[in-house]
Amino acid sequence: MPSGLNAFMRIDRVILPVPDVRLAAEWYVHEFEFQIARTGSKEIDLNVHEGETLLTLTESAENQTFRPLPHLDAEGHVPCFNFYTHWEDLHGGWFESRGIRITEMMQTPYMNVCEMTDPFGNVIGICHEKSNSLFYTPSSGPIPPMFHRVLAVFLPVRDLESSIRWYSDVLGFKLHNHWGQGADLVIGAGETVVTMICMDEKPQRQAIQAMKGRAYYSLQTSDIHEAYRKLSTMGVTDGPCRQQNGVNMFHVKSPEGLTIRISEKELIQVG
Repeated sequence: MPSGLNAFMRIDRVILPVPDVRLAAEWYVHEFEFQIARTGSKEIDLNVHEGETLLTLTESAENQTFRPLPHLDAEGHVPCFNFYTHWEDLHGGWFESRGIRITEMMQTPYMNVCEMTDPFGNVIGICHEKSNSLFYTPSSGPIPPMFHRVLAVFLPVRDLESSIRWYSDVLGFKLHNHWGQGADLVIGAGETVVTMICMDEKPQRQAIQAMKGRAYYSLQTSDIHEAYRKLSTMGVTDGPCRQQNGVNMFHVKSPEGLTIRISEKELIQVG
């Protein structure tokens, strides 16, 4: 990279806004058997089966209005992120029996996808990759879990080639697969990929506006202070580096307006 910044190890979490973190955690643990990894006053991290990327439930501050995470593009079946399932039918019947709303399944030569809406209004993708897909993962046991891991984070972009260059040059992403109207990129040795979706100007602008400056995923760095220093010199940081709930973090903003969280876990010293 031009600046030598190569400290991003992986996507360490996807971030879901909820009105009450404890109530939301109870729901996800009960319905999907996710396990609580960390509990803070306004955030709870959940393990998605044995996947390395956490699902982070975050509660708005008292002076902020709760807004669930919407589709980036409902017509195009583009959520902010998705869960990988081994089940080809995406558990459609089970979701119906539980009263959880899902969209109609879309089938392509490489995958089956749909989106679910949780009780708090958040839209989350569900994806089964077929055996001819680059991201197919066979089940390791006779009875697969409901969800195996966080498969992908989606980025709505207007200029695909410029976006690939920016994320590669500034954040160290590596192009894995370019398929014309989109591209898959990897971060370090992380298992969760970034999928860029090229959109027309109006839907892309609406997708950015719907985020209202919120980050819905986080990159993990081994040295957050050095990362902040280098990204600050590039002029891409958005606010200070701070500590919250035991996590050191700051944010950067892409040229097209998406906010990205940068995180490093550190122990808070008390007393």
